[in-house]
Amino acid sequence: MTELLTAEQMRSLERAAIDSGAVTGLDLMERAGAGVVEAVLEEWPDLAEGPHCAVVLCGPGNNGGDGFVVARLLHARGWQVEVFHYGDPEKLPPDARVNYERWGALGQVKPYATYEGKTWGCDLLVDALFGTGLTRGLREFGELFWNMEDMVDCFAVEPGHELGRPAIVAVDIPSGICADSGRSFPHEDEHDRFAATAHLTVTFHRAKLGHYLAEGPERCGKTVVKPIGLTPEGRGSKDMGISPAMLASGIHPTWLRKTGDVHKYGHGHALILSGGFGRSGAARLAARGALRIGAGLVTLGVPGSAQM
Repeated sequence: MTELLTAEQMRSLERAAIDSGAVTGLDLMERAGAGVVEAVLEEWPDLAEGPHCAVVLCGPGNNGGDGFVVARLLHARGWQVEVFHYGDPEKLPPDARVNYERWGALGQVKPYATYEGKTWGCDLLVDALFGTGLTRGLREFGELFWNMEDMVDCFAVEPGHELGRPAIVAVDIPSGICADSGRSFPHEDEHDRFAATAHLTVTFHRAKLGHYLAEGPERCGKTVVKPIGLTPEGRGSKDMGISPAMLASGIHPTWLRKTGDVHKYGHGHALILSGGFGRSGAARLAARGALRIGAGLVTLGVPGSAQM
C-alpha cells in the first residue's frame, strides 16, 4: 500500500518537522532540489555526461526556492543555466529568498516577463513555478500564462536535443494542476482550463492525490517520489498524526483518470454492499469515495432494514 497525501497534509508534516527542530526549511529545500537533480539524471543518464543547458522557471513561493537550488546544483555540474523568476523577489518567503540570493551570487535572475517560451536547443526545462501551493487558474497571472507554451500539450512529444525539444520536469506537480484533485484549475468558467505538462514530475516524501486522479497521470508524465527526511525511518504519516489515503499496489494511475470525452460506463461500475441497520455508514462513505475518484457508476446495495 502506498500513502497519498493532500497538499495540506504535506504542509502539516513539514511544519511539524521544522517545529520539532529536527530539520530546517532550508534543509528541506536543499534536499528537494537535490532530489530533482538526482531524478533527472536517473531518468536521462546521458544528461550526466558532460555539461548541458537548462532553463529554470521559478515562482513566487517555496516551489521557486526549490528551483533556485536546482539551478545552483546544475551550475555546479558545469551546466549553462538560465533562471527566470515570476514575482517580486522582495516578497519571497525567507528560505526561498536565501536560495534566490545564493543563485544570484552565481548567475543572473531574469524577470519572467523576458522569458518568451523559447527553449530551442535547450536540454532541460524545469517548472518550479507553483507546485502544490496553487489555488487558482493560471490565466489570472497574465504574462505567465502566455509564456508557458513550451509546457503545454507536450503529451505525445518526446524530449530530444536533436529535435530541439527539452526534457520538461515539474517540481512537485505541473503548474496549474490541483495537488488534491488532479484537475486543472478553472478560469473564467468551468470549461476554461489550462495547465502545464511534464515528462517527469518529482515530488517529495509521498505522492499526492493529484498525481493519480483526473488529469494528473497524463499531465505529470512519470512521477518520482524523493525522500527529504521529513519523518524518522520506519515511521509513516499515521505515526505523525496524519491520516493519508492509501493506494493499493499494482493499480496503474491511469485507471483512476476520468476523461471528459466518453460516457460514464467507460469509467467502471463499483458495487458496494453494506450491513443492516446501523451498519451502513462505512459503505456510504466508500460509495462517495468511489464517485470522487472517478467511478462512472456506483451502486450501493443496502438491506431493506437499513434503507430508511
